Amino acid sequence: MANLGIGIIGAGNISTSYLRLAPLFKGLEVRAVADLNMEAAKARAEEFGVKAQSVDDLLANKDVDVVINLTIPDAHYAVTKRILEAGKHAYSEKPLVLTLQEGKTLRDLAASKG
Repeated sequence: MANLGIGIIGAGNISTSYLRLAPLFKGLEVRAVADLNMEAAKARAEEFGVKAQSVDDLLANKDVDVVINLTIPDAHYAVTKRILEAGKHAYSEKPLVLTLQEGKTLRDLAASKG
């Protein structure tokens, strides 16, 4: 069975926990880290031996199947929406969204993408 490729958007403090613990999970492989601040993405990627990419490049990366959204809560909706629109599975730190309507919109988008 091939590993699922994981991409992380958001290279802040919480990303360290995900990157440190990811190797404990069989079948998952972190392949890229992105952040609006490319220097932050590069630093985190170098620290853990993965690729640093722009958000756009990570979303277009065919080796990434699942994207973990570690952005600030106010950005969760917009970033998760982009992840789903890119045809990728999305996992978001809590809260998923800030309004019920945003949650319904993401639910419907995810359903439409299968």
